[in-house]
Amino acid sequence: MKLVLNISIQEAHMVKTRVARHDVREEIQRRILSGESKPGERLSQQSLARELGVAQGTVRESLLELQWLGLVESIDHLGVFVDNLDAPRICEAYLVREVMEGLAARLACRHAGRSDIAELRTMADKIYKLSQEKKDTETASLDRNFHLHITELSQNGTLIRLSQTYRVLGMAVRAYRDPSVIHAEHLRIIEAIEHNFADEAERQARHHVIGAREMIENQAAHGKFVPKWVG
Repeated sequence: MKLVLNISIQEAHMVKTRVARHDVREEIQRRILSGESKPGERLSQQSLARELGVAQGTVRESLLELQWLGLVESIDHLGVFVDNLDAPRICEAYLVREVMEGLAARLACRHAGRSDIAELRTMADKIYKLSQEKKDTETASLDRNFHLHITELSQNGTLIRLSQTYRVLGMAVRAYRDPSVIHAEHLRIIEAIEHNFADEAERQARHHVIGAREMIENQAAHGKFVPKWVG
């Protein structure tokens, strides 16, 4: 009985540690993507631990995760610094996203059922409605969930994990494309998945991401691109 109790306490501690690390990572991530923490700013583990009320080890682990996501850079003997989220960096992520989401849509054709298709259509329609109402934060959040749902339908664990990187960088981009165009693209992706047209699903998903990347490139070419957090 004592052994079981000790195991339960250890498991509870591990869960609490994971939750704390997640919260710390999310908060530092929010500060970076919102511009509150500026590019080049040094992130002190000691200061963050004291401010957020957690152990330095929790902050260190959170910063390692953020480094993997491309939001911070670790420089030997100097510390951890906020990385620069400029247009070329974000477009790199969109090039990867194009391939990954194309593959996700292709694989989703094998697994999506009627309820999944209905849910995707509901999400697409609501994204359009929210964008018409100029509710940017809600639109961006639901749009991410729409694409995440397609990725989850791929049932490919590696693909789902890898998608986390470009999704985070996408949180620094506010869409300025015509909502009706985005809605039409979403519906074409859904239709291809519904009818199990794998080649077409991949093509439409890639086309959708290309449109977003070209928007960023066009803004950057005219000096108008400014990362804008849409958490």
